[in-house]
Amino acid sequence: MQLTKSYLMLLCFSTSLSCHAGVPTTFYKNMYVGALAGYGSTTWQGLVPSSGNQNLALSMSTPLQVSEGGAVWGFLAGYEISQYFALEANYTKYPDARVAFDPVTSLFSFDHAGQTEFITNTEMYSLMGKVMLVVPDTKVRVFSSAGVATVHREDMIVNDSLVSPTFGVGVNYPINEHFMAELAGTYTTGFGESQLNPADSYIPFLYSVSFRLAYHF
Repeated sequence: MQLTKSYLMLLCFSTSLSCHAGVPTTFYKNMYVGALAGYGSTTWQGLVPSSGNQNLALSMSTPLQVSEGGAVWGFLAGYEISQYFALEANYTKYPDARVAFDPVTSLFSFDHAGQTEFITNTEMYSLMGKVMLVVPDTKVRVFSSAGVATVHREDMIVNDSLVSPTFGVGVNYPINEHFMAELAGTYTTGFGESQLNPADSYIPFLYSVSFRLAYHF
């Protein structure tokens, strides 16, 4: 009787190992590098007063019109510590924004010899932790991420950077042993304050949706 019990236990253990060995894994536990492309925007439009609030006083300091949004591109590198957690560094170049002021009343036009607009460049560097959950019976992982970013603004008025929080959500899928595809959305906080010339110190808030392709070593 004791021998029969031992045999059954050994059989169950062997069956368990066989089933576990047949389950595909999405965990590589190594480094990866890749590239990203998608749509994103800065948020300079937030400095433009709504049509109901526009007046002579505001036209002296706030932009009259903003054109922004378009293609984003960048690079990424990371390391999967476990199947459920990774550390990742990103560089993202956001589309330039055109910020226009009132040609008659604005202080910007007065301070810059009658010029009425400027083009501003924005890029972001970030380090994020990713928490990932595997969708049952698939290789798909959904994730959320959070970390710290450096937002760099450069134009004729300001060349400055801001360290701020950044957040992301998305899904990824291992195409094969080395390649991983990912769809991700990212939001990064900026800085703005009420002052006579708000554009002089504004660091734009950022958002993007991008497709990413990474290679695991």
